[in-house]
Amino acid sequence: MRNDTEEIYRRKVNQIIDYISANLHQPLALDKLADHIYVSQRQLLRIMRSSLNESLFSYVARQRVERSVLYMQTEKMSLTQLAGKVGYDNPQSFSKAFKKHFGISPKTYINELQAKLEGYVKSSGNRQNLQSEICEEEDLELVYIRIIGKYGESELYNTAWDKLVCFLSDNQAYSEKTRFMGISFDDPNVTKSEQCRFYACALVQKKIVPKGEFGTIRLRKGKYAVYTLKGSYSGLQELYNNISINFDYNLRYGLAFEEYLNSPHNTKEEDLLTKIFIPIK
Repeated sequence: MRNDTEEIYRRKVNQIIDYISANLHQPLALDKLADHIYVSQRQLLRIMRSSLNESLFSYVARQRVERSVLYMQTEKMSLTQLAGKVGYDNPQSFSKAFKKHFGISPKTYINELQAKLEGYVKSSGNRQNLQSEICEEEDLELVYIRIIGKYGESELYNTAWDKLVCFLSDNQAYSEKTRFMGISFDDPNVTKSEQCRFYACALVQKKIVPKGEFGTIRLRKGKYAVYTLKGSYSGLQELYNNISINFDYNLRYGLAFEEYLNSPHNTKEEDLLTKIFIPIK
């Protein structure tokens, strides 16, 4: 594949993945998805399988049921409501799809997950140490590069962050004041590690045209509960587990994100500072 064609396909993959993520509550017919990025249905199926290492249909089905786990963790709703929020016409179809993927019913799954998280937090000894502050953020215009794989895997992540910094520099969008952020779209307690999606992001003050593997995403303004981790990034999952078990706010629809306040290149590991922003009402 020629380089320019490959860049076009990468951009289209970004567009369709972001579209699916934002529209899981809607019907996602193949023809509509193909029309959205101006390719044939056959092309769409081919480029998505190549990028995701699974079929488009499998990806959408998996995203729906995995998103439902997030909703079950954060909000009480009927099975009918839950099914509608992830694009199913009725609770029976949703339950069937959920059991096909996870092997058990939604109720059994969420009870087992909560028990597992309770065990993680209890064993960590940090259950009582959770502190947060409230802040308001304006719209955040981010440039990102996507990583699919185990969270924190050194080679993948180092390569992606280096590429992002180079892309920003090439577009005169990098400075000492640039804010670097990360968006984890999947919970490794729910999603297989090799399928976890992470966006390495930078806040930009100018309009940048997406190119190749680089995309743009906007986080809408709103209120956040903010938690701070001091130390190695390896402690992030423990903190997320703790937040999940001890969350005292009402969530609003939006994306959680991390902000890295200093660089691992010139900061001791024990002095690294990371903030986790959880959208709340």
